[in-house]
Amino acid sequence: MSRQHLSDFEIGYNYVCKRYSFLANNSFQYLWELGNAYLKTRGANSELSRGMGFYFLELGIKKRLAEFAPAHKKEDCF
Repeated sequence: MSRQHLSDFEIGYNYVCKRYSFLANNSFQYLWELGNAYLKTRGANSELSRGMGFYFLELGIKKRLAEFAPAHKKEDCF
């Protein structure tokens, strides 16, 4: 899809996904704080910033869920 058809939110999300995925090595708390900071942006670039913040929140949630996955086993289920 060409860039002209993307919303500012999608542009921000895709930009951070490509350029800042190395931040996935940080703790989930750091990623949540970073995402919340981007979500609080106001003004002309707020939609772009929200896309960026959403990516960091999503990354933090995935990281947090991955911490629980090894502890959960099928034989533990009833």
